[in-house]
Amino acid sequence: MFISRVEIPWEAARNPYDLHRQLWRLFPGEDRETRECSEQDRQGFLFRIEDQSTGRPTRLLVQSRRTPTRADGLLLFGSREIQPTPSTGQRLAFLLTANPVKTITDAERDAKPGKQSEKCRVPLIKEDDQRSWLVRKLASAATLESADILPHAPLYFRKVKRAGKLVTCTFEGVLRVNEPKWLAHLLENGVGPAKSFGCGLLLVRRLG
Repeated sequence: MFISRVEIPWEAARNPYDLHRQLWRLFPGEDRETRECSEQDRQGFLFRIEDQSTGRPTRLLVQSRRTPTRADGLLLFGSREIQPTPSTGQRLAFLLTANPVKTITDAERDAKPGKQSEKCRVPLIKEDDQRSWLVRKLASAATLESADILPHAPLYFRKVKRAGKLVTCTFEGVLRVNEPKWLAHLLENGVGPAKSFGCGLLLVRRLG
């Protein structure tokens, strides 16, 4: 895998929905996402927003399976290859920006005549619920030893003519590896939904 630092001009990054589409330009010919569930291997890349403010270029960290190529209008500051090799019992510091959610049944839709129940995602707001969500996501791979949670302001975006909103937070703490194979899977494929908006990239480093 490769880690790269990229900068996107404000004009192309002011709508968060466009960030993912801009980054695809760094990977011409790359197969687009086709998996049907999060358990399957992911195509494409993961990214996190490092710095974003009104009127200024957005800086991102991008993790990909192959080296990105330069594209007009995007600044690529360089790439380096990484080969995560976690081991059982190892303690790792981690950083993760995520979109913790739960799936519920749309009660209002269910109450309408002739309408079938519909599942929808709602954000988890309380810290205890967010931490429990992370414990579940890591369960097959690692034990969560500690995690500080930094909430973010809601992320507003436009998709075609429809407006949307995401609630995200950043987890930072320590985990202990239980199953290296599954942790490697999470490192490569990401954690949770909203990956097209900069969520899900799990970064780890050795302690000591």
